[in-house]
Amino acid sequence: MADSELWRGLAEQFRTLPASCRMLRADRYYVVGSGEIGQWMLVGTTSAMVRFEALARRAASEIPDPPTSDLLTAWLEVLMKHGDSGFRFNPIATEENPDGSQGRQYMTGSMHELPSVSANYCQTLESAAVQAEFEEKRRNDPRNWSQLRQQYEAFRSMKDVINEPAERIPEEWVRSTIARIQGIKPEDVTLKQIAFEVAGLLSSTKRHIEMIPSAPQGSPPALEPEPSEGNAVQSEPKPTPVPAPVETVAAQLQRLRKECNWSAERLAEAVKFDPRTVTRHLSGETTPHLRNIAAYERVFSKQLKRQVVINKMP
Repeated sequence: MADSELWRGLAEQFRTLPASCRMLRADRYYVVGSGEIGQWMLVGTTSAMVRFEALARRAASEIPDPPTSDLLTAWLEVLMKHGDSGFRFNPIATEENPDGSQGRQYMTGSMHELPSVSANYCQTLESAAVQAEFEEKRRNDPRNWSQLRQQYEAFRSMKDVINEPAERIPEEWVRSTIARIQGIKPEDVTLKQIAFEVAGLLSSTKRHIEMIPSAPQGSPPALEPEPSEGNAVQSEPKPTPVPAPVETVAAQLQRLRKECNWSAERLAEAVKFDPRTVTRHLSGETTPHLRNIAAYERVFSKQLKRQVVINKMP
């Protein structure tokens, strides 16, 4: 069924039809006992009939199970059955069968002031729609659910969460990111901190996150098989890897500044810091705070169009 707003609008349109439409009437011709839909005829000026017919067909298209596929006839039929239509049947002729018995009886009737009758009926439909919408709203309000409905909805929501594909996030990445934000070592990040931060990523559209566990710390290295007796081969000493030099924060800032082709003054303008502060950060005279590093990361990421992460010195 159409919503209350539609019927309210149609009622208003019927009421605001021009004065030439107000006296429009419809005559119905009907054969008693035929089981057929009566034949309707609008009586009035041509412009009045055209205006009314357009609205009547639009209204009839919203009626569930109209009595006929002709929308104008369908609208007049439902109006006739409406209590305020004022429609009355009048017999006009009766056929006589060859044996002298009464044959088919023809009747007619009329509805007057069609725009007003239509507007009143639209308001009746509006009232019914308002009631249906109110009851539907109450049914969908969790506060009005039965205990069984509450348990069912909770079960269905949990089922949806379980069945939806999980977003996989490496635990190592989460650990290192939390450590960089808080200025601590990755091994000092607790599982409780990781669980708390990951829970903050959940939302109505991202309800299932799966952690990819890191390799256990302190796992003993795999031992190479010992050579059998008589075949002992002296293994060559393996070169000890030389750790890569750690780039200072100042060096990272200088490298990123040059990559952006910015002067120190232009960088200070971008991050909205005092130029002297930026100069001290670039020279390594002072180490920027974590919130300052975050500001540098934002402006460099925006300018270079990639995710920029500045590693803080341990």
